[in-house]
Amino acid sequence: MKPRERTILRCIEDIGSTGRFQIFLSLFSIISSLFCGYITFHFQSLTVAPSVVCLRPDCEALLTSGEPEPEYKVMCNTQRHIDWDFTEGHSNILTEYNLYCDRMWLISMGTTLYFVGFFVAVGPFSAITDKLGRKLSSELFIVLYILLLILLGFSGHLYQIFICRILLGAVHGGLSVSSSVAFYEFTTADTATLNMMISSAAFSLGGGLAGLVAMWASHWVLTVIPPLIGFFTIGVLFHFIVPETPHWLFARGYEARAIASLNKVAKFNGAPALHNIELVSATGEVTTSKKSQGFGILWCVPFLRESMACLAFGWFTVAICYYGLEFNAASLGNEYVIMILMGCFDTPFKLSMYVFAGRLGRKYACQVYLGGALLCLILSGVPLVDNLTVYGNFTVKTVLVSCGRALGGSVFALLYLYTTEVLPTLVRSLGLSCCSTAARIGSLLAPFVILVNEVSPYIIYVFIVASLLVSMKLLRRIPETLGKPLPNSLEDCEKLFGIKKGKQKCEDNIELIT
Repeated sequence: MKPRERTILRCIEDIGSTGRFQIFLSLFSIISSLFCGYITFHFQSLTVAPSVVCLRPDCEALLTSGEPEPEYKVMCNTQRHIDWDFTEGHSNILTEYNLYCDRMWLISMGTTLYFVGFFVAVGPFSAITDKLGRKLSSELFIVLYILLLILLGFSGHLYQIFICRILLGAVHGGLSVSSSVAFYEFTTADTATLNMMISSAAFSLGGGLAGLVAMWASHWVLTVIPPLIGFFTIGVLFHFIVPETPHWLFARGYEARAIASLNKVAKFNGAPALHNIELVSATGEVTTSKKSQGFGILWCVPFLRESMACLAFGWFTVAICYYGLEFNAASLGNEYVIMILMGCFDTPFKLSMYVFAGRLGRKYACQVYLGGALLCLILSGVPLVDNLTVYGNFTVKTVLVSCGRALGGSVFALLYLYTTEVLPTLVRSLGLSCCSTAARIGSLLAPFVILVNEVSPYIIYVFIVASLLVSMKLLRRIPETLGKPLPNSLEDCEKLFGIKKGKQKCEDNIELIT
């Protein structure tokens, strides 16, 4: 009997796209996002400064002896000097490594180095994901994450902590891409959208959890224990339960292994096994041209190149919005409380994004939320809102900035999904990593918001507002992907999105998948 032709998406729908397997994979994604967010903001949570007055030694005696002249008092409170002293408060990395006064720049440096690692390694690590597969690469990144967390706990010097943070950022870059793509390739678009929003909200809650743990931990080394336990647990479960994704196996030409992967998921979900089937691409083709799947198409094909450029700027914008406003928390009040508050604000906005993305489409949902973030930040710059109190010491400006950050963070989550849906399978991780690299440029700049605030607190808001406007314009050039299956090849992209062929003039230079 002739085998039935089935796309991978149709097979996933037959064996269950929201079964026990997908629930487990969703929990894996949520927990890993939670602790990735925890580690991202870990250093910041350990360097929250108590009330500190930096004084030159000769000024301290002047300020404590009677009533000095006003001009001398101003001079002593504002001028900096290498011999400044400080008053100690809550014991953490800040006090242990003397990161006060003239050494405060090391706080921004420690946070930036994490994103340096992410920036440098996300491209090569994501290429590994396309080469080795989603499963093996995810397991590799989890093991590396655990080893680096152990090394961080045993770090006795500040430079060792910085090195660990660079490497943790690098592994985070690879894991975020491999786990995101793996989940999407095992389910349908609607389920993947919901999971992406929840995982992104978990990432934000991880930042709030880092602040909460750091506030109560008796020693900073103890704050490494929660993510260590979390990653070890999900790593063991992931190894025994999750097979390689059928999309990757089929794109590499391993059709029998792709069917075996689908049947393993079917068994886990309690669904009937798939028999006598022949897998075809998203557009119904049994085979696809290998030249249409080479790494080179990402740069040679005008549609993919332009889409990558527009998406990359969108990633950069939401990164500088999300992290820049997070690191600006100290200017809004109690930094511990603001970190927790911002983490809580993210959750409802990201869950509502699921509804908008499913009804309006990816493109318009991004534009609506970017417009909302733009409006919140513009209103937060109105001088009147600084004096309007919501509750206790919280002003309207705090609420508006938190909402703007949450809206930007929601777009961050959707861009993961949008980028995944535009790109063919064998360059999906590579393209996602390139966009993520653009986002890390914004992340690298974000920690220096503290230094920019010394010039003017409005500079960061003006820059973010301008970036949001440009990003909204560029995203209009990307085709809508709502309701369309994942493309396996360039031919699929051409048929699904109605684009013109653009590979001929660089076809001979395309690197083949071997």
